[in-house]
Amino acid sequence: MSEAPVVPGEAFASASEVHDAVARVASSAHLAVALDFDGVLAPLGDDPMGVTMAPGAAEALTALAALPATTLALVSGRRLVDLVTLASPPVGTLLAASHGAEHGHVEDSGVVTDPLDADAAESDLLERLDEALTAIAGDTPGVWVERKTFARVLHTRTAEAPEAAAATDRAVEGPASWDGVHAIVGKSVVELAVRSVTKADGVAWVRESVAARAGVEASEVAVVFAGDDTTDENALLSLGVDDLGVKVGHGETAATLRIADEPAVVDLVRALIAARA
Repeated sequence: MSEAPVVPGEAFASASEVHDAVARVASSAHLAVALDFDGVLAPLGDDPMGVTMAPGAAEALTALAALPATTLALVSGRRLVDLVTLASPPVGTLLAASHGAEHGHVEDSGVVTDPLDADAAESDLLERLDEALTAIAGDTPGVWVERKTFARVLHTRTAEAPEAAAATDRAVEGPASWDGVHAIVGKSVVELAVRSVTKADGVAWVRESVAARAGVEASEVAVVFAGDDTTDENALLSLGVDDLGVKVGHGETAATLRIADEPAVVDLVRALIAARA
């Protein structure tokens, strides 16, 4: 686990605290920088496919990915195809999408993905989840259902607060309680998955992939992970003392560093680039 979680007062780290944290982890021989997308690189929005990354983010990610012994990874709850569309990740980037259920990487020729399909039992359960969540959404203006490879997601961001809360309760008390369903409740979303995968699994895959490429043990790879939501806490809790966990925004967290927003993430990436250049 991370050595010193920060919660009291929810104060954002000072410039000197960020500098010291970056300097410590940047000295690692092998570094993976794993970033969530929504709320970390791009602000949250009512239209999930209408968001754009913060100014300077794309350039910073490209520069980071070009550094020796440094691997950029995106670890997101989004479908891999949507993550690639929105982030346009540079060559060399590792992709852990759908909370780590989908894997891929970016080569000169494009994105290479590991083929994954739901089995018959999972497909049947997904169909039932689709019907249940669609019924909830049909009763609630502003609520809609997203369909992922291994999950169905109820989005409530554009609904009025009372209706959003009621729809969330119906999902949590209903289909979220079914056998074989793994529920993740985040910011204005209820994700119901048919595979038990969290972003901790995504970060573990990133670490192992970097180690395999470098021909070293996974324990020799340091990881920086930044996330903004409750769905990121499993990943933050999985980090070790040689890693760096970053919380973006407010909320209880296991992270050792808290920064304000997406522009602050861009500044953090730039600081990592400067420290490892």
